[in-house]
Amino acid sequence: MHFLSQSFLQFRGTIMTISKDRVRPSPLPDSWKLQEIFAQGVVIGTYLAMMTVLFFWAADKTDFFQRRFHVESIQNNHEKLTAAVYLQVSIISQALIFVTRSMSWSFVERPGVLLMGAFLIAQLVATFISVYANWSFTHIKGIGWRWAGVIWLYSIVTYFPLDIIKFTVRYILSGRAWDLMLERKTAFTRKKDFGREDREAQWAQQQRTLHGLSPPGTQSGGSAERKAYPDLAGEAKRRAEMARLRELNTLKGHVESVLRFKGLDMDHIDKAYTV
Repeated sequence: MHFLSQSFLQFRGTIMTISKDRVRPSPLPDSWKLQEIFAQGVVIGTYLAMMTVLFFWAADKTDFFQRRFHVESIQNNHEKLTAAVYLQVSIISQALIFVTRSMSWSFVERPGVLLMGAFLIAQLVATFISVYANWSFTHIKGIGWRWAGVIWLYSIVTYFPLDIIKFTVRYILSGRAWDLMLERKTAFTRKKDFGREDREAQWAQQQRTLHGLSPPGTQSGGSAERKAYPDLAGEAKRRAEMARLRELNTLKGHVESVLRFKGLDMDHIDKAYTV
């Protein structure tokens, strides 16, 4: 029970520092992504559980770590196996917070000082417990610094696929992965007449290219230029809205509006605004 309480306090101490984390705000309005959270939780949780089972099996049933890293055997030693598994679970489960807090690669977006400090302190405590503790009431016995180093190395190696799993789950949930897989199969496509129009357009473009003719839309007034008109109109509308917000919500914008209305010279005014 004391062993579980110690783990709970370490976990809570690290989690509390998220409120002071250094994060990059979203450029667009955000919302709860419960489907993505649940899916990532299930997939990543399954992966972490498999890595812990794999570590326990390698430490207890094989001599892999003894041969590769020349550590003492802890096979059939319940107390030392408990200490080893405790340290492995403590490191990788708390390191997961750096993956879930970032939208990009976890090692690219620097965490806050408090969060990083809390993680290091908690894992130093867990490492010292695994190395030196000899507590009969928790059935744990120290495994030494060599085993601790091996466990840290194993945790770092199993940490890197977490970002790839995060990106994969997000890509699958976005729908683009299923479209790429289904639209290439004629029998499962959602297009009209099994994509007949797209195939005919592709054949026509190949024939025009074969006979040296320019593809449609490259001449003046083509479809490509017509498609660009809505984009230009949207850009002009956005710029006009930004100018209106400057005049309403900033002092400098209001002053320039008044000067422009009275016909005064504004060349000496700096053009940098704060929106």
